[in-house]
Amino acid sequence: MTRRLPAILFAISICISGTRSAAALDPQTPFHALILDHWSVEQGLPQITVLGITQDSAGFLWINTQLAVARFDGAQFVTFDRAATGVDTSMLTAVWADPLGQVWFGGAHGLLRERDGHFTALGGDAVQAIIDAGDGTPLLATSTGLARVHDGRIVTVPGYSGPAFSLLREGKVLWIGGLGRVCRLTGTLDQSTVACVQQGAAPRQPVGVTSMASTHGVLWLGTRLGLMRMDGSHMLPSGLGDELDTTSIESLLTDRGGTLWIGTVPALYRRLPDTGLERVDDGDIMHAPWIQALYEDQAGNLWIGTHIGGLYRVWNGWARRVSTRDGVVDSLVWSVVRGPHGEVVLGTNSGLEVFDGQRAHPLIPGSALPNPSAYDLYYDHRGRLWIGTRAGIAVYDHDSNVTPSALSALDSWQINDIREAADDDFWIGTSGGLYRWHAGMLSRADSGALGAAVMIRSILPLAPDHLYLGTEDGVRELRDGRLTQPAWAEPLSGHFVTRVAMLDHDKLGIATTDAGVGVMVNGQLRMTSQKDGLPSDNAWTLDVLNGQLYVGSIVGAWRLPLDQLPLPGSPARQVVPQLIAGEARATSLRSVHCCNGGAGSRSLVAGDVIWYSTTDGALGLNTRTLGAQPKPPAAAIESIEHAGVLLPGEPLDLREGVRDLAIQYTAPYLRIGTLKFRYQLEGYDTDWQDAGVRRSAFYTHLPPGKYRFRVAATLAGAPGFGPETDLAIRIEPHWYERVLVRGMALLLLCLTIILLVAWSMRTQRRRSARLEEQVTQRTEQLARAVERLRVTNLALAEESHTDALTALHNRRYLLMRLPDLLAGDESIAVLQLDIDYFKDVNDGYGHAVGDAVLRALGRLLTAARRDSDITVRWGGEEFLLLLRDVDAASALAIAERLRRDIAAQDFIDGRGGKIKLSCSIGFSLHPVAAHVDSSTFDAALELADLALYRAKQDGRNVSVGLVATAPIPAEILCTPLAPQLDGLLASGHLRWVREAS
Repeated sequence: MTRRLPAILFAISICISGTRSAAALDPQTPFHALILDHWSVEQGLPQITVLGITQDSAGFLWINTQLAVARFDGAQFVTFDRAATGVDTSMLTAVWADPLGQVWFGGAHGLLRERDGHFTALGGDAVQAIIDAGDGTPLLATSTGLARVHDGRIVTVPGYSGPAFSLLREGKVLWIGGLGRVCRLTGTLDQSTVACVQQGAAPRQPVGVTSMASTHGVLWLGTRLGLMRMDGSHMLPSGLGDELDTTSIESLLTDRGGTLWIGTVPALYRRLPDTGLERVDDGDIMHAPWIQALYEDQAGNLWIGTHIGGLYRVWNGWARRVSTRDGVVDSLVWSVVRGPHGEVVLGTNSGLEVFDGQRAHPLIPGSALPNPSAYDLYYDHRGRLWIGTRAGIAVYDHDSNVTPSALSALDSWQINDIREAADDDFWIGTSGGLYRWHAGMLSRADSGALGAAVMIRSILPLAPDHLYLGTEDGVRELRDGRLTQPAWAEPLSGHFVTRVAMLDHDKLGIATTDAGVGVMVNGQLRMTSQKDGLPSDNAWTLDVLNGQLYVGSIVGAWRLPLDQLPLPGSPARQVVPQLIAGEARATSLRSVHCCNGGAGSRSLVAGDVIWYSTTDGALGLNTRTLGAQPKPPAAAIESIEHAGVLLPGEPLDLREGVRDLAIQYTAPYLRIGTLKFRYQLEGYDTDWQDAGVRRSAFYTHLPPGKYRFRVAATLAGAPGFGPETDLAIRIEPHWYERVLVRGMALLLLCLTIILLVAWSMRTQRRRSARLEEQVTQRTEQLARAVERLRVTNLALAEESHTDALTALHNRRYLLMRLPDLLAGDESIAVLQLDIDYFKDVNDGYGHAVGDAVLRALGRLLTAARRDSDITVRWGGEEFLLLLRDVDAASALAIAERLRRDIAAQDFIDGRGGKIKLSCSIGFSLHPVAAHVDSSTFDAALELADLALYRAKQDGRNVSVGLVATAPIPAEILCTPLAPQLDGLLASGHLRWVREAS
C-alpha cells in the first residue's frame, strides 16, 4: 500500500517553501500553486489597462493606466489624474522610481516627475522607457534617441541616434532596443562606444525592440512580430516555439531567480532555468490577458499589468494547496497523516490518496472500505494503517486488508479518533462512545456516558489507563475505568470539543467549535475567544511548533505565540493572532479554504510544515517560510481636507474658515495582512483613538490652539505599532475668541444673570404661595380618585384572570402564577383533562346545553381542588390542573378520582333528561430536568399532552401518565419530544404510568 519514496518529506517541504521575503518566485512550485491576487476598477484601480508598474523607496506601488496614474499602499488606490495634479497623467507607458523617493513617468508628451505628491511636466520627446542612468538619475529611451535629466532639464546623451524603445543594463553594458536593431553601449554616457546589430535581411519589415531581458548570458528581445534572441552578431528567433516566435511580445522580465517571464496577448509564459517553458493556463489568470507590464517588487513578488483585466500579483506565499490540479481525485479531504516513509497520506470523501511532493496518487479506493469517507487515519508502530470511516473501521498492512472481524461491531458508528496505547492495544473514539481494542477483544470503555458525551472527538492518552476525552458535550476524564467530568471542565459543558492536546509539559490545550481555545494549568481553565481578539470562536485543531500555537478554524488557519496565550488567573487582555490562511483577502482569485471537521487527524506536523485537511484538498503551511511575526510599516500622512479643498500632508496653519478637518493617512504594506491604525491629536484627544482599518480621521469645530496629529499602524500578529508620523496643525482664534473680548463678555453675562436671578426669585415666591393652596385641594381630590381606581382595578384584574363561562382561571392567570410556581422545589403534577365526545353534546343538544355542561364541570372541578392547586380552562372542553407536592402515584389516584366523579355525574340536557359523560386524562410531573425554567415546564406540558393522546388511543375514559425516571439532559429537551418518544422510552428516560389492570 505505501510507496518507497526516498527523501519524500524533504521534497514536500521544498515543494511548498518560498524562500525569504527577498527571494524570487520559487521555480519549483507550479504556477497554479502560487498565490495570485487581483485588483481592478471594483477595488479602486482608475482603469483596467495597466501600462507600467514600479515601486518607490517608501514601498508604495505606482501604476500607469490609460486613464491616470495610481499609487497603491496594499489596500487602497490613490488616483493622480489631471484634476488632482494639474497635468495630463493618462497613457503613460514608462515609469521608474529613483533612490531619492521621486517617481518618473514617460509617455507620448514627454517626461513627468512626482515628488511628495506633486507632479511636474518636464516635456521633451516621447519617452518609451526609463532606467537608472547609473548615478540615481533617470536615463530615457525617447523617439529620437537617448536622454537624461541634468539640473532639472532633459539633455541628449550622445553616441546613439534614432528611436529607442527599450533599455537594459547588464553590469557596465547598456543595451538599447531600437527599430530593427539592438545596440550595445559601453563606457560612460558622456564618452561611450556604441555597436549595433541589425535585424538582418528578411521578408519581414524592420520592427521595434520594445522590451529586453537577459538570462544566463542570453539576451532576449521582445518585438511585435515575436520573441527573438541575440546570438553573437545576429538577431534570431527565440527557438522557444512557433507560438512565441510569431506572437507579439508585450513585456519581458528576468526575476532575481533567473526565471524569464514573457508577456503576450494570448498568455503569460515563464522559462524556468532548468525545466523549460511553461505556459500559464487560462484558468490561472484569464483568457487572453494581454500582459503589458511585468515588475518584480522589493519582496520578490511578481506584478502583472494586463490590458483588459487590471492588476495581478503572484507570490510564493507560505501555503501549498494540494488539490485536483495536483492529481487529487476527490478534493474533499477529511484527514491527513504522515506515512512510514515520509509521504503525506490523504483521507478523502471517496478513499485514500498519497502525495509524493509533486503529485497525488490513488492509494486505497473507497469501495475497499466499510464506508468511502476516510474520516480519520492512524499509522501504528508496525506500519499498519488504521482507517476510520463514517461507518466503521478498516486496517491495512501495505496493500492487504487485515481488519479483525471483531471490529465489524463498529460499522454503525463514525470513527473520529484512533490512538495506540501499546502493542495490540488501541483506544477508538466514535460517534457511539469510546471503545478499546485490546488483545484481540473489543469492549465499550465509557458505558456511563450519556447524550452528546458519547460522541468522542479527541483522545489524549496520559497513562495506560488514564485519558482525557474531547466530546460533543465538553471534556471527560477516564481513569482506571471510571468516567468523570473534571471540575475544571465544567465551563465546557454543552460545547463541542474538537481537540485535546498537550501544548507543553504542563499546559493542556482545548479546541472547541464555538467557545474558542482554552488552556488548563494546575486544574484551572482559561478560555480565549473572539471577544478576546481571536478571528473566530471556532477551532477544529491546534498544534504547537517552535513556540507558536497554530489553529485551524472555519475562517482559516491562524497562529499566536504560545507565551501570549492567556493563562488561568492572568488579567484580561486582547490577543493579536496572525491569520495566515483563509479569506483574509477579498481580492484573492484562489483563496485557500481552511479548515474542516472535528476528528483526530485533521492536522499534521511534518518538520516545518503543518498540513490541514480542507474542503479543497490538503493545505500545507511552511512555518519556516512564514518566518517571524511581521513588522508593521511606518505610517504616512497623505492629505488634509479642509472646506472642500484637498491640501497636501504638510504642516497646516489655519487662520480662517471652518475648523473641520479630515486627515487621510496610510502605510505602504504590499504583503498579506490587514493594517490597523491608531491616531491622536495632541492638545485635543486625551488618548490614542483606535481607528481599525479606517484610514481617515475627522475633527469638527476645533478650538483655536496648537496641535500635533500622530498616527501609527500595526497588523495582526505584530508585537506592537510601527514607526509613527506626525503633523503640526495651528488654528488661529477669531476676534471674538481672544482673551480680552471673552473677559468683557463674561463680565456682562454675570451682571445680566444677577439681575435675572433677583427678578426670578421675587416672581417665584408669589407663584409658590398660589401653588401651595392649589396643591392642597388637588391632593384631596386625587386621593379619592385613587381609592376608586384601586377598587375598580381589583375587580378588573379578577375578571381578566377568570374564564367567563366556567368561573375557572384562564391562561393569563397561569402565566402570572407560573414564575412563583416554578420557584419552589416541590414536584408538580400537570394534568390535562379532556371531555370525551363533547362535540356530540353540542351537535345533539345545542351549544346552550353544552355551555351549561361546561359550567357544571367548572363547579365540579372547583369543589374538587385544594387551595394550593390551580385549575384552568385550557380551551373548549379541555382543562389543565396543576397539583403541588404530588408524586406519580398520587397524580394517578387524583386523576382516577376525577375521572370517576365525572363519569358518575348527571348533567341536565335542558329537556328533562340527563346526560352521561366520560373524560380522558393525561398527566406528567414537573420538573423533568435538573434545571427549572419555563422551557422545562413546556416540556412537562408536552409530556402530559402525549399522555392524553395515548389515553385517547387506549379507548378514552382512562388516565395515563408519562413521567421522567431521571432528569432529562438539556440537549434532548432542545428539540420536540414527540419524535424522540420511542427512543426515550426504550432508553429508560421516560415511563408510562397507568392504573393496574
